[in-house]
Amino acid sequence: MSDTCIQFGLGSNVEQTYTVPGNDTQQYQAFFSYNQVANVFVGLNATPVVPASGTVGTQQFNEFRPEKRYVRGGDVLHLITPDATAYAGVSLRALQS
Repeated sequence: MSDTCIQFGLGSNVEQTYTVPGNDTQQYQAFFSYNQVANVFVGLNATPVVPASGTVGTQQFNEFRPEKRYVRGGDVLHLITPDATAYAGVSLRALQS
């Protein structure tokens, strides 16, 4: 179990952010979890954009429901949903240098 766990209660098109603790020499593996039907976009150091219906989004560092990613201290995770409500969690696990 991680001692750094973040929970998000997201509202429709309202971005929420979290800054990874530490400095850029500290590395973590971030594990993401979502409620079963959540449509959540996650941006790393960038505000994610929800693509409009019938379009294709190509924004860098914007991912739909990532599961596991590497991050550094000081990185900012940005989450947004087009749903009325969505729940997401992030668990950070420190990596040895």
